[in-house]
Amino acid sequence: MNSDVPYMVSVTNLHKILDAIQRAGAPEVFHLDFLKDLGFSSSNDRGAVKLLKYLGLLDESGRPLAPYREFMDHNHAKQVLAARLRIAFDDLFTADRLANTKSVENLKGWFKTKTGAGDAVAQKIASTFRTLATYADFSSPATEQPTKETQAEETDSTSDTRDDSQSKLNAIMQGGASHKSQIGLVYRFEIHLPDTQNVDTYRAIFKALREELM
Repeated sequence: MNSDVPYMVSVTNLHKILDAIQRAGAPEVFHLDFLKDLGFSSSNDRGAVKLLKYLGLLDESGRPLAPYREFMDHNHAKQVLAARLRIAFDDLFTADRLANTKSVENLKGWFKTKTGAGDAVAQKIASTFRTLATYADFSSPATEQPTKETQAEETDSTSDTRDDSQSKLNAIMQGGASHKSQIGLVYRFEIHLPDTQNVDTYRAIFKALREELM
């Protein structure tokens, strides 16, 4: 969880903003002008853009991401928001899996400790989170999200698989070259392996090469 947590100066219109997003089409870029087009021109509502980025609905440039489009579906919006809150505030839900049920006063202390913010800012962060939580539907069980460590292990595994595949390919190439050298010819083959994690794809390539060379 990023300790630089955005917040709304006033949460009065936050639920209305979320409703308006579902009624409107997805913009190319969600910026303050689009927020005004939705009917929210108050300076108190500007924090919504940063908040949507923090929740992973928008990228850093303000372009809608896949979760934004999922949130636009009224039938699943509340569940999507619950999932995004669990991800964006993962440390909070690790400390208390029922954090979405806590009062603003209880949340304020946690956010103050976590972010180092003063009372006033911690109060606004807690109020913003609580308002989002009351809109979201947490009835569905949380799904385990991949950690950075898990993603790193998967990346290493993929790299090892490709290295092993390249070694096998080199062995086939060397075998083919040796076979052809008996008649005084040496062939050099250069194969660009596809960027895929599907081992069957590599096996199919090796099988075809072996049949052609042997």
